[in-house]
Amino acid sequence: MLYALFLMIAILYNWRKFGKERHAFLTSLVEAKNTSHREMILSHHFYIFIFEGFLALLVAHLITERAVAVGILGLGLVYLGLLFLGFFLFQFFIKHVEKHTQLALWDTFKNHLVKELRVSFAVIMLPILVFSMINWTFQDGVYEEWGSLWFIGLLFNILFVSVLTVACSVIIMLRLIPNREIKEPEYLEVINRRLEQIGMPELRVRWIETDIKNAFVVGLKLLKFSNQTMFIGRSLRTTLTMEEFDAVISHELSHVANRHIQKRLINFLKNFISIIIGASLLIVGILGISVLYWGEDSYFHSPSTTIWCIAASVGWFIFNYFLLFDTIRSHEFEADGYAVMELGSDFDALRSALEKLTTPDEMPEYLKLRTPVQSKKNLISKYFTTHPDLTTRVQFLKFKIDNGLRYDYYVSPAQKLGRYLGHSLQWKFLIPMGVSFILSLVWLTSSYREGLRTIAFIKEAAPEQIMADPSLPQKLNSRPLFIDQSLMAYIVKKEDQRLIDHFLSRGADKGKTLVYVSQLQNLSLLETYYTQFQHELSDDEYFMILRKTAQLNFTVGYRFLVNSKRFEDLNPVYKEDVSRIHKSNRAPASEVIVK
Repeated sequence: MLYALFLMIAILYNWRKFGKERHAFLTSLVEAKNTSHREMILSHHFYIFIFEGFLALLVAHLITERAVAVGILGLGLVYLGLLFLGFFLFQFFIKHVEKHTQLALWDTFKNHLVKELRVSFAVIMLPILVFSMINWTFQDGVYEEWGSLWFIGLLFNILFVSVLTVACSVIIMLRLIPNREIKEPEYLEVINRRLEQIGMPELRVRWIETDIKNAFVVGLKLLKFSNQTMFIGRSLRTTLTMEEFDAVISHELSHVANRHIQKRLINFLKNFISIIIGASLLIVGILGISVLYWGEDSYFHSPSTTIWCIAASVGWFIFNYFLLFDTIRSHEFEADGYAVMELGSDFDALRSALEKLTTPDEMPEYLKLRTPVQSKKNLISKYFTTHPDLTTRVQFLKFKIDNGLRYDYYVSPAQKLGRYLGHSLQWKFLIPMGVSFILSLVWLTSSYREGLRTIAFIKEAAPEQIMADPSLPQKLNSRPLFIDQSLMAYIVKKEDQRLIDHFLSRGADKGKTLVYVSQLQNLSLLETYYTQFQHELSDDEYFMILRKTAQLNFTVGYRFLVNSKRFEDLNPVYKEDVSRIHKSNRAPASEVIVK
């Protein structure tokens, strides 16, 4: 039922999308020059539908309990079933198109699909590779095969699947996007001249036979292997002059010459590693600080600690993706500079071409809605987008040319921050900040040393000397070492009932005192003070004393507290927590130590 629901969502989504693009789609079929062109347009829509339907089934599959059990072979069978179902449904769609275009499409398209086995393989492989990366990369196999070096194995798995995914994406782009070989001599002359300049005369270049006002490069070049292809939108032929067309081609080939696709893949892996390591360290650090600072009360602060962990992880994730997007935008600046300063494209032609490509006025209505105007970006889209806005690109390129800078000159956010701090934090800011820091450090050091002296005095002095010290009552409930237990913990450790009574009468926290008494695993003291103060304890304080006995495997103390009347009225969540801890830490009866 879940699979049928997600498949229906994919079908309705594609039907709604067709409703928006209906006019342009039917017009492109009518204006197509030959049968192969029409087959290309129809196959594009057919495989997009299959691909999106398969992704919908993958989502449904991932949220079921048997997500891993089906395996790759099972997903392949699911894809084949979807392919036959899509073939059946698509014939009704084509009949609807035939009715409105008066064209005979079904028979030739049916024969065309049979021949396109390579496309079917590519389409199935891409989502399966994504699914495999999620399951295979993070399953237990990597830990068993690589042992203590599991992290290296994890990276190898991610790299392997990522490269296959990119390679497979190129096959899909080549076949799913309606495209054809470039044969017009005036355009071939411009393209071949630029290919010779970058030393890649064999690079594959194709027209995109749809209303896409853009050009882009996909694929990888690794050693002798290369499947890079540059796609050029049909609209560029009617929108741009030859000088502007040459500038756009130079810009796209600059990405190839500077190996930007490979660099982006490497940066993606670096950011992935940074996110995993950084988030793990942040979580461990926050949990550690929480335990050290709150001590025995850390359990009650777990919700806020969790929120801090989530906020820190999300913040670190956003920061890393900010850096990733900044790196990608730097590639656009670099490609602009390389095209003009190294390949010799005209600056004004590149500027006017970019203006035309970022203005959606000449596009069909459905494409206008999908094409944002880059000059009106908000703060989020400005920093989390792959392309800088037009004004920034033009100004930065002119700045590099006017100042004789290299084409790849770029100042990263980290470098900008360093320069800003260097210029802004002059002596009138640095001196007060430095003095404040030094005074704070002196105060912290002095307080820490005073805390150590107080702890040493309590450990070494006789009870009479401790009780005679007039300064101790004011410090009983404070932490002498900032992140340690309160001072009363060190008084309780002496296990002197007269000493404990003295400071309890002078304001020591009764709940925390009982927690410290339970840490001694001294049943006699626990019974004495619990009986004396049980009616003054809050539920949280009683729970913390009970929880501490469970954590320390102080079985007799735990049983004593459980058998008290307070346990009957304890919060069920608290009961479950201490019961779980006691069961996990319970030792054989022969190991129980009673003082």
